Amino acid sequence: MENINYKINFDVKNDNKIVAAVAKIEAGVVDVQQAVVKVDNVFSKTFNNISSQIKTISFGSMLQQINMVADGLNSITAPGLNLSTSLYDLQAITGVTGSKLQEIEGYARQAAKTFGGSAADSVESYKLILSQLAPEIANTPAALKAMGDSVNTLSKTMGGDTVAATEVLTTAMNQYQVSTADPIAASKEMAEMMNVMAAGAKEGSAELPQIKSALEQAGMAAKTANVGFEETNAAIQVLDKAGKKGAEGGVALGFYNPALNS
Repeated sequence: MENINYKINFDVKNDNKIVAAVAKIEAGVVDVQQAVVKVDNVFSKTFNNISSQIKTISFGSMLQQINMVADGLNSITAPGLNLSTSLYDLQAITGVTGSKLQEIEGYARQAAKTFGGSAADSVESYKLILSQLAPEIANTPAALKAMGDSVNTLSKTMGGDTVAATEVLTTAMNQYQVSTADPIAASKEMAEMMNVMAAGAKEGSAELPQIKSALEQAGMAAKTANVGFEETNAAIQVLDKAGKKGAEGGVALGFYNPALNS
């Protein structure tokens, strides 16, 4: 037998299931024994990494074995693959492996159940937090979970936009130079900032993106002048109501808050 041609199609369906199916097998039978050897070698190499239980595939059981592999692949979902990819990226960024990485994965799955979305989305939020603050936070998974919870909570006031919520919180943390040396303490500080900004946006006129822009201009100066985060946010709301919105309010904050001019 000169050639055996086989084709397997892999498709992601609407329900996110990966479907594998044998599309076509063509064999010109010349020497059956030779064909068995060729098929055995090709399929052993192809499927060895997919399942350790799949041994040499004989010519007589080829279709049965292919169907077994296809059924196994059908049980894999696209969200599961996305989660694995996100975790691999997080591992590459932080160097966290083993039980700590498994703990982070567990927190991501828990967040998906609590706040909605997918576990992969939660890991992506963790990655953004780590890149904006410090990768070392991942060595304390409980702190990373708490920060992720703050992001998810704040995002509910921003149409579910976790990226925007992460940027608001990390901007506040960085402008106020919150230390991440103690990740648990830093996560508590983030939760307090989240509560202050959420309450301010609810009661005042400045929305969270405008608060972020104002903090980028005035946050560090306020910290240097020993003006508390709550007081700074209150001043931002006052300026926003007076027409000084976003970054413009941040620039003007020194003129409107005497403490920043002292």
